[in-house]
Amino acid sequence: MKEERLVKAAEISVFAHATEDEEKVKQAVKRIAPYEHVFESQRLSGHYEDPIILITSKTTKKKEATDLLANIVRKLSSLDKQTLFDELPNHVDPQGNLYLRFDKQRAFHGRVSIQENDPIRVKIKFQLPHKADPVAVIKECIINLEEDTGE
Repeated sequence: MKEERLVKAAEISVFAHATEDEEKVKQAVKRIAPYEHVFESQRLSGHYEDPIILITSKTTKKKEATDLLANIVRKLSSLDKQTLFDELPNHVDPQGNLYLRFDKQRAFHGRVSIQENDPIRVKIKFQLPHKADPVAVIKECIINLEEDTGE
């Protein structure tokens, strides 16, 4: 799969608030990213000194990062896919990083849905061909993954 050469790594981060079960938040991440995780937790304080835990997971394995993106593409609704394509330039930086945010509650139930508020944040790093347009390369990669998953 050519996409595996393009997708380089992935980082996932999410906040677990005082009212949330940290293990359930980790389960939500695992349902978006179906591979073995090494979670790091950092204890923080919120605006009103309420405890917040920043949970992160990273992979530099190309196959895991590619599988993560493929799982996201496979589980997005057609409306969310269209929104992603329409707004792709807003989610890609010049270095070839794709930034996405997903609904934490829906992820816990195995659904992937784009959401800006209190999200699971996913950053996917791409290895871009020299002088390539990052948005065009990433869009083609997503389309190819979508076709590979039989959508």
